[in-house]
Amino acid sequence: MNGADNNNNVGAQVKHLDVGFLQSVGKDSFENELCIFDTLDSRQLSNCPFKLEMPLFALCTQGSATVHINVEHYEIKPNCLIALVPYSTLHGITSSDDVHAIFLGVSLDYGKEILPDIHALLPVMFGTRENPVVELSADDSQSLQQFHAFLWQIIRTEKGSYKREMVQNVLRAMLYKLMDIYGSSIRSLSKRSRNEDIFFEFMHLVENDYRISRTVQYYAEKLCITPKHLTTVVKAVSRQTAGDWITNYVVVAAKVLLRSSEKSIQEIALELNFPNQSFFGKYFKKHTGMSPQAYRKKYDR
Repeated sequence: MNGADNNNNVGAQVKHLDVGFLQSVGKDSFENELCIFDTLDSRQLSNCPFKLEMPLFALCTQGSATVHINVEHYEIKPNCLIALVPYSTLHGITSSDDVHAIFLGVSLDYGKEILPDIHALLPVMFGTRENPVVELSADDSQSLQQFHAFLWQIIRTEKGSYKREMVQNVLRAMLYKLMDIYGSSIRSLSKRSRNEDIFFEFMHLVENDYRISRTVQYYAEKLCITPKHLTTVVKAVSRQTAGDWITNYVVVAAKVLLRSSEKSIQEIALELNFPNQSFFGKYFKKHTGMSPQAYRKKYDR
């Protein structure tokens, strides 16, 4: 990160910061699903605000910086960990000449596949939205640096048949470490609002019942509220609709089964409670842009 004047981005058109953008500025990536790097020229972020389309983590290892997130600015020093959750807005970075940090960005779909228990992750996601910067102990900082270095080494140099599995497992361990760090830091936060309680109850139901029903009506009845109220609450809390969350669960489960199981597509369709393979295929293609057969072939070793 380098010093930059952020005043020139006021009123500028918002751009999207995702894996594609990071690839475009030369960052190492893996299968268009994660980016890993250790340099970020703040001039790349100074022309306009960026809306985050994926979780992005940064750990400062030396120097200092000021990061402008949403309407707040945060002072960063060594061993400060920053977590930017989707829908955050990054307005720019100013930094000392000697600043150095490590970065990891993961697409939402890949993150949900790596950590399918989204319900367990939600408290951390909402905690980091309010408190995105955490100062780490030297031991926690060192652990994350080691995870980062090992993951990057695999992505850059590994040529074996199980590269994807190695990436997934190291990334999963690193994400659990991040969850533990942020989970510990937010346990003392204030009690959730009623809307947040409804949202968490909804997510718990979806986690358990997405194979049973894909309708908002079903979950609203379980919560003893109207579908309209459930939709309003979920949108207000998470910025996604109730239908989007239900679809996310079903699609991620389908992707995992297509990649990691030997089950036929017909068997997967039945397991996910679709009436037949044709209906499942249309649903999957609508939400992913490819058929189940094409998706499985893409990741077939």
